[in-house]
Amino acid sequence: MILFNGIISGLLATILFDLYNYSLNFAYGIDKPKWNLLGRYFLGYKENKFIRKNLIEDEEIENELLWGYIFHYIIGLIYGIVFVILNFLLFDYPSIFLAYIFGFITVIGGWCFLMPFAYNLGFFASKSENRAKILAQNLIAHFVFGTGLFIGLYISF
Repeated sequence: MILFNGIISGLLATILFDLYNYSLNFAYGIDKPKWNLLGRYFLGYKENKFIRKNLIEDEEIENELLWGYIFHYIIGLIYGIVFVILNFLLFDYPSIFLAYIFGFITVIGGWCFLMPFAYNLGFFASKSENRAKILAQNLIAHFVFGTGLFIGLYISF
């Protein structure tokens, strides 16, 4: 039951996360996450490439966008399962408070893993000229992710 709830929660949260980013792109022209680069980064593990100087300049890999989405959704499902386990350990009911706290905590993965090692932006986008904008967009997107975690657990509860 917990695994089912976690999968539903993580899947719905990741879908809402993507819909939010697509709506920002459609309405305001704000860049969507580059999941092809995520695919390129993780597919590079096969060649023992764990840290990249500039992932954008690396050679494209076949189906990297598809793999990027697969990895993105796997990560979302893992976060959903962990959230549901924590929720059932701490509460007898779906907690929106925990969902928002957990949603904000998940942004740390992007800031401390993907940005420095995959996108070469440094920890917390420290090498980017648009650091504040990137961090704010990430926080808001992960707020939406936390909302999706709660809704997914609530409907599967």
